[in-house]
Amino acid sequence: MEYELPEDKIPIFKSHFEEGNRLSEGLLIIKETTNSKLGFWKKRKARRALKHYSECLKLIPNHWQTNWLIAKVYQAISENEKALQHFQISVEIEKTNQNLPREASISAMDSGNVELAIKYSLEAINRAPNNSELYCNHAINLMVLGNDLEAMKCIKKAIEMDPNDQININALSLIQDVANKKRRRPKYDELN
Repeated sequence: MEYELPEDKIPIFKSHFEEGNRLSEGLLIIKETTNSKLGFWKKRKARRALKHYSECLKLIPNHWQTNWLIAKVYQAISENEKALQHFQISVEIEKTNQNLPREASISAMDSGNVELAIKYSLEAINRAPNNSELYCNHAINLMVLGNDLEAMKCIKKAIEMDPNDQININALSLIQDVANKKRRRPKYDELN
């Protein structure tokens, strides 16, 4: 995607973007890494990063990368609704990257909106139909909603694609135990 920006505004955008990246370094939750509660100083850095990224959006409102980074910072400081808003904007702007709806799905689940989480996890699969991780995520979302039959189909598809993936194997075990009433169905906020 091409962005139109007057020549004199490019250095301003770049400066804010790079400073936002510098401030958010080490704060963002990326892939399997988790982020424990941030202390006062890290939250302060996160807020400063958000200010710089917001300046970027004033210059290029439809910059999906900046929206994604803002969402990741909000995710790191546990402001799930705000994170979800920016993930949703990213998904609407950039139509091929499967990580955007995957992140929107996780954020929707963190916000307690299971139906929206399912919508986005399915969108992620549609963007990358050969990614077993996306099927696993969708299966867990379906299980939380109570759709165990579809959840089993999805997790079996994930295992078919990647039979040695331990996360897929553990997810299958969880879904089977919940479906067979050997284990209580987890709520959206019990998945972390």
